[in-house]
Amino acid sequence: MAAKAKVKTGDDVTYKWGTGTVEGSVTKVHTQDVEKTIKGSTVKREASKAEPALEIKTATGRTVLKSTSEVTVKSA
Repeated sequence: MAAKAKVKTGDDVTYKWGTGTVEGSVTKVHTQDVEKTIKGSTVKREASKAEPALEIKTATGRTVLKSTSEVTVKSA
C-alpha cells in the first residue's frame, strides 16, 4: 500500500461505509485526541501529528469523525 498523503482542511476525501463509499470535505484536522458529540452519539478518535483525526462534512451534510488511515484523498 502506498504511503498516505498528508490530509489538510478543504481536501475532498472518500471513505468506505458498509458496502459503499462516502464522499466529503475535511473541515478540521485534529492532532490531539478528540471527542465529539455527533447526532447524540459520542465519537472518539485517538490523534497525533503522524495520524490526525479528521472532521468531515459529507456530501449529504452530515459531520463525521475519521482517522486519516480510514480515508483516501480524492485526486484532482
